[in-house]
Amino acid sequence: MHPLLKLIVNGAQKLGLLMLACHMTIVFLFSGLLFNFLQLILYVTLYNRNRKLYRKLNYYLIYFSWTQILAVYEWRSNSTCKLYGDEESIRQFGKEHCIIVMNHKYDIDWVVCWFITNKLKILANSKTCAKKQLRNVPVIGWGWIFAEMIFLERNWEKDKLVMGEKLDKLIDYEDPILLLLFCEGTRFTPEKHKASMEFAKSRNLPLLQHHLCPRTSGFNFIAKHCKNKIPCVYNIQLAFPETEKKPTFSNLLRGHSFSADVFLERMPLTDVPTDSEEATSRWLHELYQKKDKLTDDYLKTQKFPGKCEKLNRSYRSLINSIFWAITIGVPWLYTIYLILTTGNIFLTSIVSSIFIFLFTVMFFMVRATKASKGSSYGTKKKPSEEAKNGTFAHGHVNGEVAGDVIPEHKEGEVKSDEERNNFQNCEQINNNL
Repeated sequence: MHPLLKLIVNGAQKLGLLMLACHMTIVFLFSGLLFNFLQLILYVTLYNRNRKLYRKLNYYLIYFSWTQILAVYEWRSNSTCKLYGDEESIRQFGKEHCIIVMNHKYDIDWVVCWFITNKLKILANSKTCAKKQLRNVPVIGWGWIFAEMIFLERNWEKDKLVMGEKLDKLIDYEDPILLLLFCEGTRFTPEKHKASMEFAKSRNLPLLQHHLCPRTSGFNFIAKHCKNKIPCVYNIQLAFPETEKKPTFSNLLRGHSFSADVFLERMPLTDVPTDSEEATSRWLHELYQKKDKLTDDYLKTQKFPGKCEKLNRSYRSLINSIFWAITIGVPWLYTIYLILTTGNIFLTSIVSSIFIFLFTVMFFMVRATKASKGSSYGTKKKPSEEAKNGTFAHGHVNGEVAGDVIPEHKEGEVKSDEERNNFQNCEQINNNL
């Protein structure tokens, strides 16, 4: 192909991708604001009168919004997913309330979660914890308020006072719910891993090669509060085969295909020791050692152990996306056409400004999904310095408050006054994390 012609083709492809992304952004934002408005009406009229009906109707409003993003994974990029595990774990998954402990390495791990839960027909009942600031974000944040997500302030002394009440509301759901926890607190990057390793060494915690050191206080509270209320916790491990392209949302928009491999293991919540903080913390650290071994074996074999079940893409997400693309996109494009053909400079300037604004929104939405933008974990102070200052921070809230000190001493050994004071200081530091 002639270099000039090749340049023209590449330019046309990039322009087409930009126009497609802008159109998807317009449709998603306008339809999302409509859903937020309908959710508000439902909340005011039904939440305190008939909560069961509210949740049933709200489920579909959440579904219509989220599957527009899911369609990018399923249909734009033609990406797939395979489940690994024992038959009971795969069969039971999605049929009961459960807590999910998942690794947090990839930019699109949340999309894979949506893909799996959509196949299980419980997409809109997927719950998680999020930082309180997200409540102010239109469409996503506002929708999460009405979806009864758990918003936290990153201050465990305050959060633990309301966490139990928020968990009870989720437990009260008639249909199965999945409470997703990223106990690492932020996505994995080499810089964050280095900081995590230093932190683990300073606390005599297990050294993980493929994960960050899990933060335990949030998980400890949830496990203890939900015991005998939620039947199980799932260990879920996500991995992608090594390819030239990284599994990012921007690459999904470009049409690059990925195949996610997901291992799941059902564990009764009653098997999690909750008699003491130390026992629960130790159980979580041992779980992450197991997750580390799973990833290590996967990198050698490119598969997880157990039965393999391939999940095919759903036509429901495609139909939903096409419907909203027509319902909102066509009138919007026709309006732009009428304005541009009038030759009115003022109206044309307004339309151009809107396009620039929407492109900026799209750019920051995609950029926010990148792991490097998750938090400043490991990119500022050294872990030891941050721990001393009580500011060892994570970008996300899921399990981020640490109670990671597991005292190492022989059974029956009596600590000296100095050891007790050191241990209490460490406990205080971790409570501030």
